[in-house]
Amino acid sequence: MDAFVIIIAAIVNMVIGFLWYSKWLFGPIWGKLSHHSYSQSKHMGRAIGISLLNSLLIAYFLAFFETYLGVTNVTDGMFVGFLIWLGFVITTQISPVLWRKEPIRLFAIDTGYKLFSLVVLGGLIGA
Repeated sequence: MDAFVIIIAAIVNMVIGFLWYSKWLFGPIWGKLSHHSYSQSKHMGRAIGISLLNSLLIAYFLAFFETYLGVTNVTDGMFVGFLIWLGFVITTQISPVLWRKEPIRLFAIDTGYKLFSLVVLGGLIGA
């Protein structure tokens, strides 16, 4: 595993998240559905730091699985990212929709981000 690639992948994950939840894409809809306002974010620095740590963990374990599976190209890396999303993200993220009656659109925005991110990171790491 190349530490440089893991760091780059973590940064890419952060950029994707920033854009995904920005006012230009899904931020306004997400804020309305989740009852979150960016003006309420007093601890933005701490949240960004934890998000960076989270992104590093995602990139590290994605690289770990791809190394274990012998992934050596972009397409296979993207497929591994997709499978992780399908097997772990969807199955764990559906509970709030089922039990707390959270909006399916909120689920779609959040899991869509994770799908896009895992596929991009998987391809990046697999390259």
